[in-house]
Amino acid sequence: MVTFLAWVIVGYAGICTLVFLLQDKLLFFPHPSNTSAVSRLQHWQRSIQTPDTSLSGWVIPARDPENTPLVFYFGGNAEDVSVTALDISDNANANFVLMNYRGYGASEGVPSEAALFADALSVYDSLTDSTVHNGTIAAFGRSLGSGVAVYLAAQRRIDALVLVTPYDSIRNVARRRFPWLPVSRLIKHPFDSLNLAPNLGIPALFLVAEHDEVIPISHARNLADSWGGRTRWVLMEGATHNSIGAGADYWLPIRGFLNNL
Repeated sequence: MVTFLAWVIVGYAGICTLVFLLQDKLLFFPHPSNTSAVSRLQHWQRSIQTPDTSLSGWVIPARDPENTPLVFYFGGNAEDVSVTALDISDNANANFVLMNYRGYGASEGVPSEAALFADALSVYDSLTDSTVHNGTIAAFGRSLGSGVAVYLAAQRRIDALVLVTPYDSIRNVARRRFPWLPVSRLIKHPFDSLNLAPNLGIPALFLVAEHDEVIPISHARNLADSWGGRTRWVLMEGATHNSIGAGADYWLPIRGFLNNL
């Protein structure tokens, strides 16, 4: 019995060690840029030099840039924003900044919570004053990017947020998925939006998938209930975490929200 318990303890410790060492690969899934999308977006391509790396992405002006807001977009953990940039240019009337995370697309470096947060500030500081807009600034985060958008709003002037399939914290999502692991001690990238939410007195659009199999709706609801400003909750019926953007009605609430800023 003692030998069996010893092996159980050793096995459990080994699993914890493996999860700790592999969590970056479990959270971040960098993809190269879509060649066709990059070709079509070449007129809007921009590079930003941060203190320690170079980021690549796009600044897409609205049809009437001087009378529309500036929106900083942050994608999901497996998202190449070149494809998103094409979709945005066809569906949203705003000036959009979309920079790929470190290691994604043509951006250099290795992603982490600290790096994504620092890069969001660098992109904001580099492009806010040099990009034509009406003076209103919003952040748009999808999935993993919702945490980056919330962090940016806590550190810089952001007038409104669009949060698609958001979470309260990656730590809480991991606890739900791995209740038998000491997640609080293992997690290196907590992305704790819940801690920031009560102090954010700005309006936020929550766009959630009815059948989100990756981030259960309860995590988005927890964040919305803790929000310090006005919220609008839109449930996309029948949608899953990855299919939410494919729905015919996906852009309707986003356009309406941005048009009222």
